Amino acid sequence: MVVAMHARRRFASFVAAVIPCLLCCLTGADWPQWRGPLRDGAAPASPSLVSSLPTDGLSPTWLSETLPGGFAGGWGSPIVADGKVFLFVHHRAQKTPGALPKRKYPYLADDKRGGMSPAEYEEYEKNRRAEDLEFGKLYEFKETLVALDATSGKTLWRTDTPSTYSRFVQSGTLAHHDGKLYFLGAARTARCVDGATGKELWHTTLPGEFIDEFYMSSFLIADGVAVAFAGTLFGLDAVDGKLLWEGSDKMKGQHSSAVAWMHDGRNLAIANVAGGETIGFEPRTGKERWRVKSEANNSTPVVVGDRVITYGSSRRSGMRCFKASADKAEEVWNYQRAGDKGSSPVVVKNTVYVQGEKRLAAVDIETGDELWSANLDLASPQYTSLVAADDKVFYAYDGLLCFAADRGEFRPLIDVKFNKTGLMATEDDQRKLLKLDEVEKKPNGLEESTKIYKREVGDQGPLPCASPAIVDGRLILRLRDKVACYDLRANRS
Repeated sequence: MVVAMHARRRFASFVAAVIPCLLCCLTGADWPQWRGPLRDGAAPASPSLVSSLPTDGLSPTWLSETLPGGFAGGWGSPIVADGKVFLFVHHRAQKTPGALPKRKYPYLADDKRGGMSPAEYEEYEKNRRAEDLEFGKLYEFKETLVALDATSGKTLWRTDTPSTYSRFVQSGTLAHHDGKLYFLGAARTARCVDGATGKELWHTTLPGEFIDEFYMSSFLIADGVAVAFAGTLFGLDAVDGKLLWEGSDKMKGQHSSAVAWMHDGRNLAIANVAGGETIGFEPRTGKERWRVKSEANNSTPVVVGDRVITYGSSRRSGMRCFKASADKAEEVWNYQRAGDKGSSPVVVKNTVYVQGEKRLAAVDIETGDELWSANLDLASPQYTSLVAADDKVFYAYDGLLCFAADRGEFRPLIDVKFNKTGLMATEDDQRKLLKLDEVEKKPNGLEESTKIYKREVGDQGPLPCASPAIVDGRLILRLRDKVACYDLRANRS
């Protein structure tokens, strides 16, 4: 991930705001749900981490068994709790080998629709979904849960449950709470299993039609309720899975995840809903407390004290900050220089770090002023969220970029690619290991070198759209077909 600097940079004067600290109530060093303990992408405590890697790169402490990702296994992220790493995989495997029939209705990007009218495209999409459903019969689906020993990567238990077709494989990240794992499987089925054994404790089929729908929402456990989107918000009793409430049409959503918020001793939650709005509600009852126009999309809101950060899919939508109370929220600022379909920002101290449209930026949380921005030399980064630990920010997409959480300037610290063994090293070092300079001296050497690099390095690395976990200085990363652990502690003695 080569980062091009020399983008706009502005140094804003500021007075540091005092933001209420929620970390004091946490114990342990787990990453028990999507985006970490507070669902904000930040590790609450961390030992000192390395600021550079050895010249010969860094090998993983361990690699898991093969666990397919992407269209064959989903895009869920790993979580860490009770000394275990957990992952949910929705498998899709072709029943019989051989070439598949040619599609009559392939997916059409915006620039491939040949001037279709809205009505014509709607009819085309109807036919495409029907064809996809028929193609789905050529595959076998199952839902796999795996628990890995966080120290060794050894599989402690694994469950494989028959599943069903959905247009995209399910990819919600697991949530661990009180020794239990919660997740939303295919066909609108919410499940809860014992984290120690993988034994199912309950499952609940959520009301609503299922044809080929898919939902990437990750359960939030708040005030004894499991909350997630499946067309609309639902609240289930976390103990027995009983449906407590179903959101109205004004609480529709598919792929975003809700965030817990304790305000003045009251348990609340915040979620991005359809129509570009964000709501505050009571997780126990589903009662809406406030609603604002945020233009947010599939990202997860970030809550820091009484500030709520939302992020939209375009620069027009922007990243917005609201000052919230139990009964209302008011917009403070709108930063309109980045956007992403599903990536979520991370806050370190009084600075918001955000990725979108091949850009990174640092924004003052109090004023919304841009402190600096930088460009990413990547084809189409999207969905993957930033995470932070030890005043460092990590972005795992195509490779791994680590930069300092510095308000004054963009300072990249680690910028690496991955090979087949999981070794992460700079692009130059990966080329040296493959001896590509020698290959390029031969006839047609450049072409051969390109093929080798793509096979050995370019097709490896982090699973796009998944986000890493950081626990006790270890980076837990989902690669294309495995989970890997890297020890990033500066002092490993």
